[in-house]
Amino acid sequence: MSIGMNRCKVCSSPALERRKRMLLGTSLTVACTDTLVTLAKGWLCWDDERAVQEFSNGYICLECYRTVSKYSSSESYLKTELLRRNTDPEVAEIRVTKRKAKRGEQAVKVVVTQSSYEKIYTLSPSKQAIAKSLGRSSHKALFRHVSHHCDLKLSMLRQVGEMLQSEFRVLYKSDFMKSDLQALKLFSWDRLYLMLKSKAPTLFTLLKSCIPEHSTKKKYIVVVCAAILASTHKRWTPVHSYVSVILHAGHAAKQVYNRLQKLGICFSDVTTRKIIDNMGVDHDRHVLDWVKKLKPTISPNQVKGSIIAASYSGPLNGSSPECSVSSSPFGVAVSPSLLPTSPISDSSAVQTPSEMSPLSSFSRMLADDNNTDSESEKSASQVSLQASSETVSASEDDVVGWCGFRIVGDNIDKTVKPRDMRHNHQSASLHYFHAYAVKDRVDVSDLSSDMPLIVSSDIDFNSLLPSHEDAATLEANMCTLMIRILIKHIPGLNYLSTMVLQHIPHMYSDVMMKKSEVVPLGVFLKNENKLDEMVDILDELHKYVPSLRTMQRFEYSGDGEAEVAEIDVDHFCHIPFGGDQLTVARIRGCQNIRKNADNGRMRLDAFIPILEDWHTKMCFLKVVWSHLYKTSSSLDVGTLYQLRTLINRRNVTSDVSKDMNACEDFFELVVSSHVIAAALQKSDVASMSDFVLKLTTSNSPTEQLAALESLVKSISSEFVNISFPCKHQDTSDHIQQYTMEVLSLGLFYLEFKDAIREGDGLRVLRCYKYLLPLFRGSGHKNYCIEALHLLTSYYYTLPPRYAAQMLWGRFINTHGKPGHNISADLHMEHLNRMCKDSVSHLGANKTPAAILRVGKALGPLSELIAKFDSTTGIVTTKSHTRRSEEEDLSKLVSELMQSGCFLQQKGRFHHNFKSIVTNGIISCINGQKFTKWIKRNNAEFLHEVHHSC
Repeated sequence: MSIGMNRCKVCSSPALERRKRMLLGTSLTVACTDTLVTLAKGWLCWDDERAVQEFSNGYICLECYRTVSKYSSSESYLKTELLRRNTDPEVAEIRVTKRKAKRGEQAVKVVVTQSSYEKIYTLSPSKQAIAKSLGRSSHKALFRHVSHHCDLKLSMLRQVGEMLQSEFRVLYKSDFMKSDLQALKLFSWDRLYLMLKSKAPTLFTLLKSCIPEHSTKKKYIVVVCAAILASTHKRWTPVHSYVSVILHAGHAAKQVYNRLQKLGICFSDVTTRKIIDNMGVDHDRHVLDWVKKLKPTISPNQVKGSIIAASYSGPLNGSSPECSVSSSPFGVAVSPSLLPTSPISDSSAVQTPSEMSPLSSFSRMLADDNNTDSESEKSASQVSLQASSETVSASEDDVVGWCGFRIVGDNIDKTVKPRDMRHNHQSASLHYFHAYAVKDRVDVSDLSSDMPLIVSSDIDFNSLLPSHEDAATLEANMCTLMIRILIKHIPGLNYLSTMVLQHIPHMYSDVMMKKSEVVPLGVFLKNENKLDEMVDILDELHKYVPSLRTMQRFEYSGDGEAEVAEIDVDHFCHIPFGGDQLTVARIRGCQNIRKNADNGRMRLDAFIPILEDWHTKMCFLKVVWSHLYKTSSSLDVGTLYQLRTLINRRNVTSDVSKDMNACEDFFELVVSSHVIAAALQKSDVASMSDFVLKLTTSNSPTEQLAALESLVKSISSEFVNISFPCKHQDTSDHIQQYTMEVLSLGLFYLEFKDAIREGDGLRVLRCYKYLLPLFRGSGHKNYCIEALHLLTSYYYTLPPRYAAQMLWGRFINTHGKPGHNISADLHMEHLNRMCKDSVSHLGANKTPAAILRVGKALGPLSELIAKFDSTTGIVTTKSHTRRSEEEDLSKLVSELMQSGCFLQQKGRFHHNFKSIVTNGIISCINGQKFTKWIKRNNAEFLHEVHHSC
């Protein structure tokens, strides 16, 4: 085969003109060139070297180029076409010819009958097998013979391609291609699977035959179809939206989006941000639904005490006939401008704010309100309060269940450091406010919301301090906690774990094991440390307060003529507002500076500030650290710092707030070691193995558990002292006193923590009775005041409904399991961390708009991720794997046993704790001064409460 350089290498035809020829080495793809080489080797018997040389150089005409490019995937069809075009004699001899019928082989004929004629077709031998399979109705054989026939196979594949294209057009118009936020909310693998099955049956059948049968087959079929649509027609599906959202939840970098978007796997970074923005549009819809359902529960007549139900003569506030009243959390509130300016002749008349006593005035108001009927007969100038026709009453059909909730907020701080710092481009310290709402799990709809009106003399101050019943309950709970510690850490007693009480029950144990419904409210670009900005925050949050404004009329006589004044009255379903001590103090400060506003809405009366527990627990741990932790006590065996050095806990620092988790974990381990050492000392054994051997001499596990209970009761009575007032104690051995102080404060800390885990509001309230003198004795004035306000609010100033909300709504359960509750402010810290993590990967784009977007999308994004996990069958665990601490515990127990810290030896002391005594924080409190302090602060608190009225 001799073909000139100017001839086509395929068909040997002249290719002289430049426009009719192309270079082989640069025109054809590698696949086409490889196909030609293979054909030449098979047809012409060329060796490898000649085949590669011939088809790597020279020219190819345009017609052959088009033929090779079109049919390169079908070697047999390409062979037929090229041989038909080739004019070279050497090639012409091996052209493909039709197969002749073999001798004795019968021809297959097809008879086509029409109405007017009948025509007979004789099939070629290559098609006879097809006709025979068709006649036998053997579809499998028919398809096999068709696939072996080049022309029919290509025609069939073209038809399948056209069918797929038509199905793609149907899919484009269906919900399968919707990738907006609504499609994400309705996302379901089964829904997309059935939609694909009905809209594109051919594609569905092909994919189903390609993917092996298993449980996740539906997901794979949908994902493959989404990838095909994205790669061929650049059309996006809900799968791509979900992948983009998952990448955002995982804090993927911008480059990850842009690279995967080129592969048709997800959206770009810009499009993903648009989706996240759309998520935050109605992020608070659940809270607004709660507000809507709570409005019918508002009773305009729920407050029976009234300031303006008093006798006086003269016009109301001069000539102004309109004024404003509101229902505050503690009574009916009236603007000071409503009070009469003229002298009042009646001895029981209400004085002006500057003349009235903050406590006695409210007792007079209540007395005046109760004696309205009798006084109205004697005085013609008595004011009568009448509700207008606009009063709205609650309907049983409008209220479905209890939808009460509380708002929890805290500051969120972020420092943005620029990459290129300039004099006008410095580091920015962002101080914003983050909040969320949590629905009440306890139904308090049957409790009264009528506000009590009390005076200071009505308060029994002993009810704010620990009682004998509280001490007995606390001791019983501590014994249960000690039994848990012994069974958990002593290997030979693990079999008793099923017999010990793992969850101390309370009246709402079954409710507190349910999962909490939390709705993030987003980030507010305001600083809570500035009162004016905190006021703006509360004004903005007031949209979540169920409120009702009614018009009330007052008839009074002035200048001998009867006059009528119309007053706007605000009624609220009051919302508890939880936070740390700073947040609670800021809310009260905002209410104080707005106390002279015209209505309850402006006075911010609807919010009830509530102190939360996690920051309180941190403050108590600071009390323990200031009392028992000194870095100079490394040589005093048995002290916290010496034990910290022994097990090399270098993450434990003097400042608890720097690493709360590390300090808490260390303190709990030290308390456990003290419980075990005390048990060994009381049992007169030297090791835990000897303790097990001595205990298991009893006959039954019940007797062994009873022996443990007796042992821990003796430990509690001898070594635990946290009573108020303090009981007499022997202080001759200060090392033993230090050890007893660690054990006492440690067990109380475990009691406080366990009460939070179980969601037991009454146990938490009992702990606050002990924290009150502990904070007072340690000098933590602010938390001491807030603890006093919390106790006073629960027992006296709040109505039963709001008191129950305050008590049982302070816990969050994100797992839906018993014993997995956390403090509401700790969950706020978790949301702050999630928000900061989402912003941290933005680099220099940490703008206020980005923080707003992330804050609003936290709730909807969590819902979508949880839905994806549930529909995909992903099992997520929120528990943390903890490294074993048994080796550290063994070291601590051995150190305590060797030091003999539980044995009493007179004259011993630690050099850095020479005068320490058990219950030393409370013992330093002067009882009379403490009582006076409680009365004074309660009087101030009641004055603030009543002044808001």
